[in-house]
Amino acid sequence: MTAGMREWRPDEGGASLPDTHAHLDDPAFEGDLDAVIRRALDAGVDRVLAVGQDLESSKRALAIARKYEMVYAGVGVHPHRAAQFNREAEPLRALLDEERVVAVGEIGLDYVRGTAPRELQVRVFQEQLVWAERLSLPVSVHSRDAEEDLLASLHGHRGSVVLHCFSGSQEFAGAAIRAGYYLSFAGNVTFPRADELRALLPLVPHDRLLVETDSPVLAPQPRRGRRNEPANVVYAVQVMAERLDMSRDVLTRNIAHNADHVFGWRTA
Repeated sequence: MTAGMREWRPDEGGASLPDTHAHLDDPAFEGDLDAVIRRALDAGVDRVLAVGQDLESSKRALAIARKYEMVYAGVGVHPHRAAQFNREAEPLRALLDEERVVAVGEIGLDYVRGTAPRELQVRVFQEQLVWAERLSLPVSVHSRDAEEDLLASLHGHRGSVVLHCFSGSQEFAGAAIRAGYYLSFAGNVTFPRADELRALLPLVPHDRLLVETDSPVLAPQPRRGRRNEPANVVYAVQVMAERLDMSRDVLTRNIAHNADHVFGWRTA
């Protein structure tokens, strides 16, 4: 499936694409972010959600969103940094009132790396879910080996949920779909050994599909070993379209519609 992938030229299709999760504030982008944005636009990517992981990275994401019209910000505390939440909560919460902020994220649970106690991660996650509910903002959610606790924390949440860089089990996917969550697929869907991940794609309702890069990591197969960036989201869409037996343009328009509905960034 992936061996014969070729570069997608933007003149081959007419629809524009979103990148619903990227870390544009990462040091990997220092010095050439202008060029990164130009390449994204040239590839047909015209909306990017720059997500924060703590107070400082959220501020940087917001500054980038203010500079580039196509970029919007998500602010939040990543589970790896849950220990910072108490001292950062008040100023972080204030950022959610900013015009260019369209999501709470990146938030969630991660039981793979023991950077914060599980109980603390759950509390921090739940507090940020309350923020999102009160402000009617979607959440961009990180989940690693924490499916049961994550679903329990999200139970009853009134608001849009995006499970970013989805790579969970079929059971987790099924539970998320029944709950009405969005599943966002990243460059790892293009990897040669990602057959199980690709097999999940037909299970996801078309109105719940999203795509992202998770830049600067997870470069898709044709770009493996290099820094990832928003322009590369086209490779994930290409593989997704092949697996779903859909035209690339139809899938692109579908994903773009879903992203616009979730984030409301056309009016932000």
